[in-house]
Amino acid sequence: MTTAQQQPGPIVEDHTEPASVTTLPHSTIETFGGPAQTNPYAALNALMPSVNSETMDAYGLVNESNLRIRGFSAYTFGSLSQTVNGAPIGVATGNGASGYFIDMENIDTMSLFRGPIPADHGFGFGDAAGALDMQVLGPKYIRGATLSQKIGPFGFNRSYARLDSGELPSRTRIFGSFSHSYAEKWRGTGDADRVNFMGGMAQPLFEDRLGFEIYGLYNKYRQDEYRPLTYDQTKSQSFYRGYDFTGEMTGVPATDYAYYGYNRQYFDEWGFFGKIEAKPWEGATATFRPYYAGATGRRYNTPANSSKGGGSGYNYTVMDYQQRQFGYLLQMEQKISPVTVKVGYWYQNLSLFPPAPASVRTFNLLGTGSYFAGWSNLTNIGDRIFHSPYIQTKTDLGPLHLSAGLRYLYVNFPSVTTYNTTGLPDGSYDDLLDTALSTNGKLSTKKSDKDVWLPNAGISYDLTEHLSARFMYGRTYACPPQGPFYNAYAKMSAKFLAKGITLQDLWDDMKLETADNFDLGLRYNNGDFSIAPTFFYSKHYNKQVTVYDSNIASSYSQTNAEAESIGGELEASWKVQPWLTVFGAGSYNHFTFTKNLDTALNTTLHIKGNQVPDVPLWQVKLGLTATYKGLSVTPTYRYMDQRYGEITNNDRVDGYHIVDLSMAYTIPNVLKSKQVTLTLDFQNMLDQRYVAVIRGSDDSTTDSTIYYYPGAPFNVVAGIKYEF
Repeated sequence: MTTAQQQPGPIVEDHTEPASVTTLPHSTIETFGGPAQTNPYAALNALMPSVNSETMDAYGLVNESNLRIRGFSAYTFGSLSQTVNGAPIGVATGNGASGYFIDMENIDTMSLFRGPIPADHGFGFGDAAGALDMQVLGPKYIRGATLSQKIGPFGFNRSYARLDSGELPSRTRIFGSFSHSYAEKWRGTGDADRVNFMGGMAQPLFEDRLGFEIYGLYNKYRQDEYRPLTYDQTKSQSFYRGYDFTGEMTGVPATDYAYYGYNRQYFDEWGFFGKIEAKPWEGATATFRPYYAGATGRRYNTPANSSKGGGSGYNYTVMDYQQRQFGYLLQMEQKISPVTVKVGYWYQNLSLFPPAPASVRTFNLLGTGSYFAGWSNLTNIGDRIFHSPYIQTKTDLGPLHLSAGLRYLYVNFPSVTTYNTTGLPDGSYDDLLDTALSTNGKLSTKKSDKDVWLPNAGISYDLTEHLSARFMYGRTYACPPQGPFYNAYAKMSAKFLAKGITLQDLWDDMKLETADNFDLGLRYNNGDFSIAPTFFYSKHYNKQVTVYDSNIASSYSQTNAEAESIGGELEASWKVQPWLTVFGAGSYNHFTFTKNLDTALNTTLHIKGNQVPDVPLWQVKLGLTATYKGLSVTPTYRYMDQRYGEITNNDRVDGYHIVDLSMAYTIPNVLKSKQVTLTLDFQNMLDQRYVAVIRGSDDSTTDSTIYYYPGAPFNVVAGIKYEF
């Protein structure tokens, strides 16, 4: 999203756009994206209202933050549309099971839609939490190179290099980049390590009437996990700094089940994406965006990685992950003044697990080590197919700006073939599937088809040269995770079958979650001062919760709850002097279930009107940037209101105040370089002890498994960047 208006602060907004969308340019991402420059949510968390994405490690290198946007959980695959150049590449299935696979130095802009979303955005498993589109910083027209190095406490080390060919005689442009990031855990034993390669090429043809771009990337990372706290442990700050997994094996299973080596993960990820763009006649632009991506990985886990873990059983599990996705976006855009029409089609074929769990092995602990105990899950998960045609229009009639669109989504929940595992030997998932296996019919199901219509309509009106008013409505969606349904049926299959209920029945009863979103706001911008208040309301349908079913006298996941969110957002920037800019954002969000939940026979959870877990009522973010010659100083402050760990609102987690400081000093023409930039980043300057991440579900109770992770202590990172 761009605008011709001068922007006084670090964010960009388009006064003609009815949607609540904020864009961060490359310079803003560089300043607020964190020392590791790997986490795409760091800059959003620092600047945008209604965004909460604290991390459990010091640098955002560990991919286990819990992202929430307007209170809606977006850290896993089902609710946030995350696209690269418009394509939904990469699938995060939670617990770090897909890395941050693009260096932020290679991102030109990031645009976040909150609430209603136009039909030509929001592709992926869901967009109920929002839509984040990252545009790659493509091959540059001028030849150059960038080298940077950062170091910090806890062994932090990050190296980055990028080379651009500039425009060659054939008008071809090419770039390639490499980065390596490493940090030890700030509490406990272990580390995180990431290696990344990316390259791209752009080629215009036929006097710019045709052109194409292609990009490729490879990302390899591994991480040792942090041990979560129980709620009782969060009450004592002595646990916030030293408590973690054990660092050495003792030969005692009751102790070794908490060994850090049994709580780690590693992944290899790769992807290719591109764009072919043609301008066949005046006002027309046809684009074709194909993409292919994949990942393989493994996660080790013990009961010690659960806040309910008591050590019973003394074992660990090994869960394999596989992802393969390919798809494309095809769009025709036609401009016939004053109307612009976009007609398109999105297709995706996705093969991945989990969810549901497909390859899970259990190893029992002995005094001398461990031994293979058996397969917990061995299943074959079918493909997920997405079809989504859409149309989006926009009209500019002087001061009046209108937009409307409609999108249809057809998706299938995958088939599941479960195999009997009794007596199966240890081995790889692929090797086991190649053997003669017997099918467990009661835990197998065919695919189930779902569809939904997603309309949107908006209006923006220029009240004056600098002030505009806007309103937009839009329906969004989210795919529910199928894992909880499968696990519940596997656990209580006898009860289900006694009532004639099959796994297929649960698959067919699952619904897509939908939300009707309404945004009403103003935007004022005179070039030196901007302010944008927004009022929002959303009604959510078919939310996934655990409720009691009298038919089988047990509780399990169902998609039949409703919730609503009502609140407000404020974004403002003020260029006080040419050398001083002040900016800030704030939000209020009352996100609640609209009905009580029956969780057992004669047991009702009286939660109507209670705040959804992990959703603060208030958030405040403030900052300023002061410049003098080549020096830039940017302190920031963010306040997080108290939150609750569970839906009854009994387990309260205190709010916190975080102060960070970023400093940069640029020196031109050093050692034949264009410029050298020295940086210092001070994080958590008040050395606050606080709970950064709460991980549970929206209907978690005190009996649920809820993870609490402390935030990192004060640290300082120094860096140097050469630009040639």
